Amino acid sequence: MADWIVNQRDVDVEHQVWHWEDQTYERYRQHLSVALGNAADAPHPFDVELTRVPPGARPCPVHAHKERWEFFIVVEGRASVERDGEEVEVGQGACFMQPAGTRHRIRNASDADDLVFYVIANEVEDETTERVRV
Repeated sequence: MADWIVNQRDVDVEHQVWHWEDQTYERYRQHLSVALGNAADAPHPFDVELTRVPPGARPCPVHAHKERWEFFIVVEGRASVERDGEEVEVGQGACFMQPAGTRHRIRNASDADDLVFYVIANEVEDETTERVRV
């Protein structure tokens, strides 16, 4: 196969569990754009990640990116999506943006099924992310 093509089944899965402000966050993610060569010395214009979130879990706290935009595509499951204090539940096929500077968070809205989504973000140098206490 050409070196500019990968199959997501062949991309390593990174399992993350971490704690902040008495909350636990968990996700499984695959860095698809990194598997295609995205690196500090040869950056792509965007970053692509496939993320799986266990039932009831959150992958991260409410946060905002200084310059990075994120585009989400829900592949499986139900998500509770927060944006600047508004919360909406979405399902498979939902697509939405989180513009730079927008306080946002996603969580798995199901107690039984995984939430699976793609997140596509523009690459920016020295991106800072602000976690927000809620």
